Amino acid sequence: MILDSEYTFPGVSDGGAHTKFFTGGAFTTDFLSWLVRDESKITLEEAHYRLSSLPAKAAGFADRGELKPGKAADIVVYGLNELAVEPEWIGEIVHDFPGNEWRRVQRAKGYHAIIVNGVTTFSNGECTGATPGKLLRQGRG
Repeated sequence: MILDSEYTFPGVSDGGAHTKFFTGGAFTTDFLSWLVRDESKITLEEAHYRLSSLPAKAAGFADRGELKPGKAADIVVYGLNELAVEPEWIGEIVHDFPGNEWRRVQRAKGYHAIIVNGVTTFSNGECTGATPGKLLRQGRG
């Protein structure tokens, strides 16, 4: 179904509205580990296009989404054979909201680094505390 249209990209989100019932941030790891690695339904190149370049184009950003000279790019370094989501299903309950309220959390495994604007923001699954990103609107950075 994803490959039936040149405009389809995988994704799911409720904007964090249902943190007690749904942890939708695992879709990229699930997409890569399940449909690319385990089932070989989509090539790695096609997956990266649909997770990066196509969403950038859909949002109107002509200067990002691809690793090319002159384009802005964030980089995710991972081991395809190491990718996993833990816990697998509905997530672990943590009490870290104000008033000791709870939410569900899933953690991605197999990601070695995330580089945003040339700065490492995650290293071996740990947040570095760096926040070099910026708000993008209307196809402009």
